[in-house]
This record gives sequence, C-alpha cells and structure tokens, in this order.
Amino acid sequence: MPRTCAIAINYHGARKTEKCLRSLMGQAVDTILLVDNSASPDEALRLAEIVRRLSEEKNPPALSLRVNEENLGFGGAVNRAIGQDMLDTGGHDYYLLINNDAQATPGMVERLVSVLEQDEGIALVAPAAAAGGRVETYVWYNRLLGAVSHRKTFAAFPYLPGCCLLFRKGLVEREPLFDEAFFMYGEDAFLGWRLQRRGLRIFCAEDARVLHEGGKSSAHGGFFYEYHLARCHMLMAFKARRHLLETPLFVLGRVLFQTARAAWRSIRYATPAPVIALPACWLPLKVRPAKGEGERSARH
Repeated sequence: MPRTCAIAINYHGARKTEKCLRSLMGQAVDTILLVDNSASPDEALRLAEIVRRLSEEKNPPALSLRVNEENLGFGGAVNRAIGQDMLDTGGHDYYLLINNDAQATPGMVERLVSVLEQDEGIALVAPAAAAGGRVETYVWYNRLLGAVSHRKTFAAFPYLPGCCLLFRKGLVEREPLFDEAFFMYGEDAFLGWRLQRRGLRIFCAEDARVLHEGGKSSAHGGFFYEYHLARCHMLMAFKARRHLLETPLFVLGRVLFQTARAAWRSIRYATPAPVIALPACWLPLKVRPAKGEGERSARH
C-alpha cells in the first residue's frame, strides 16, 4: 500500500484544526504533520494537547507537531514540512495538503490516491470543495486582469484551489512545491500555472468531497488581507507569463482592474485599507495579521 502523509498548517485556530485532524482519522493516511505558524507558546501547548489526545485513539496514524518560530506563510510552512519529512523518513509516496478549516469526508483520501495510481499523467488532484452551499471544482485565473472566477474567461487558466491537494513525492523531490514569494494567497494559482506550463495535468475528482469552511474573517477590508491579495496579483503579472512582452499588458490590466476593485471595497467596507494596500503591494513588506484575526484558517 502506498504511504501518505497529510500536512495541516495552523495559525491560532486550534479548535478548527482539531476537527480537521479528526476527519483524517480512519482515512488512508499513515502520517499527519501538524505545523504551527502562530509563534505563540500558548497555541503550541493547545496543539500539543490535541496531538496527545488523538494519538491515544484506536489505531491512529503517526502524529507530530512542528512549531515554527515565526509565521512563515502557508507556502513556506508547507515547503519546510515536506523538506523535513524527506530528511527524516526519505519521503512518503503521496502528500496531502489540507487547510485547517477543512474536513475530509469518508474515503476522500483513498479516492484521491486512486486517481494518481490510475493515471500517471495527473500531477495534482483535489476533491470538490463543499462550502456555503456551493461545490467548488476548478477556479479560473485571468492573467490579464488578475481576476478569479468559477468559469472560463478570456486569457484565463484553470487551477485547483489549495484547501485540499494530493500529489506524488516526485513532484517535490527537485524543487519546493510552492513559490514562497506568495506569503498568503496566490500560491495555489501559480502552482497550477507552473504545472500546466510543464505539460502536467491537474484534476478535480468531483466524486470526492472536502468540507471547507473558508476564512470569512479575512475578507472584510483588513490591511493584511488587502495587501496580500493585491500583492499576489502583482506577482502573477510577472510570473504567469509566456514571454516578457506580456508583462506591460498584465501590469496595465491590473492597474485598471485592481484600482476599481480597491475603490469599491473601500466604499463597501468603509475603510481606506484596500486603497492604501494597492500601491503598497508593489513593495515586499512584512505584513502580518493584526491581533484579533487569529481564529481563522492558516491560509484563507
């Protein structure tokens, strides 16, 4: 049987994280790596207690907790967890990434593994994500405007939302999975772009389900959210291109579209944060969540 390692990233979300980990018990998972990005001794203690309780259940997978000294962002935390597992164990056959605000449904991991077992041409597979009464499969990223939609648009490519992804060890043996220039948001879109540019396929197994709560508290005009979302679109203008001549067009498209978006959000949420974040996003600032934004997903 193939060996599968699940990785979940926590940021001040112990209650959600415990539900996520419990949903992996009884799945086709051998190892669970829990990574804490909170940089909080109290949060680390809460997570250690969760790991202890789950380890005492009947036939649990191997559980371990890794505590980062600072918030490395989603991609950075994932890359380091995989790298450490490679060093410690030689790597697992498959890696499952799951948001701490997501829960696997029965048989989900086994179904995802079977997809990769049956088709070597697929590099990345995800379940359909059920959230808020809607089922999400592929997402489309418009390279010209920096806009995300749930249907195909001009100049757009599909990608798999990063709340739950499964891939083979071979995908990360030569290079990290995520580009760490994306601290928060956009790393899943750029991963999809990179894989498809290399001629690799992505696939949504729509008969598998993950329940995804989503980061409701991060989308209300806070500077952290607005800065990192704007920055991911700016980075994509330079990274998701076929040739250098596309860059000026992509930058212009974002200046127009993202400016209109920022103005609308500033009015909607009665805050200048979106407008302030737009010019700031061109600078590599160390913007971290404000106090009170903690009890939410480590990623979305």
